[in-house]
Amino acid sequence: MTENNSKIISNPKVSIGLPVYNGENILRRSIDSILSQTFSDFELIISDNASSDSTPIICQDYAKRDKRIRYVRQKKNIGVYRNYFFLVNEAKFEYFLWVASDDYLDPNFLDENLKILTENDNIVSSVGKVKPFGAEDIGLNPTKIETAQYPKFLQQYVKMNRRKKMTDTGPIFGSFDKKIRTFLKITKSLRRWYGLYRTEQLRQCFIEKPFINVEVAIFLNLLKMGDFYECDNTFLYEFDEGISSKGILNSIKVAKHNFIGTIFPFQPFTFWCLKNLGLKQVLKNLDTLTLMNLSGGFAIAVDLYLKLRQFFSKKH
Repeated sequence: MTENNSKIISNPKVSIGLPVYNGENILRRSIDSILSQTFSDFELIISDNASSDSTPIICQDYAKRDKRIRYVRQKKNIGVYRNYFFLVNEAKFEYFLWVASDDYLDPNFLDENLKILTENDNIVSSVGKVKPFGAEDIGLNPTKIETAQYPKFLQQYVKMNRRKKMTDTGPIFGSFDKKIRTFLKITKSLRRWYGLYRTEQLRQCFIEKPFINVEVAIFLNLLKMGDFYECDNTFLYEFDEGISSKGILNSIKVAKHNFIGTIFPFQPFTFWCLKNLGLKQVLKNLDTLTLMNLSGGFAIAVDLYLKLRQFFSKKH
């Protein structure tokens, strides 16, 4: 077990951060699942990233009805990563949980994960199991999801691959070397981001300048402090298709990658590993890091193909 300086808190409170952008079609389900938690001593901070739909009206209505909700609207879109970071900085309580605007939770999600953190100093993150769901499960117009613009063969590949990423994870413990190896093998898992943390530990691990895979770097920082746990008796229901996407090229632009980082999107993350984990760890995990960098090139090719396809379809 890894030692840390956490203290058991007898009357814990949780800050929940909900980042949202144009979430009118699916936001209510997420908020309702939070307000239905069996553990009720929490604050819900909603950060609206300058939505252009009816998201502000929905959020303001909920905030009027429940004093635990604090709604903040950004004056301009500050990007996904900075919106997430903003929520952690706004948190008032000892524990923190992100909930995506298109996901929802079992009623016992907070109770079960909070029990793990309050009873185990060595655990730095606890998350439930995941059940992916798609547009067809909630009656959402399929033309509104990000994969609607993809060719059919690519739609199926993306959906199957994404569902595998969501379920391909588990508890991570042992020596730091073992934890790095295990976690890098499942870096594509999306749901670990939506676990419960100790707020101050999470703040200490944040990285100010974003880059592609910066969330993985944050997790590796957390693993220096302790272990990751998985609750078997509560679920996170994760939307596996996304409402909208601007592609990896937009992410590269937001992260302000240099030329090499544009061609190989995961190069800045690899350099971060070299600087913060050392050459020995990079060499030990060279196979995973190499595949990661090659997959970045594939993602760019797909993004360029979709942009060209969209361009020529408008021409005709």
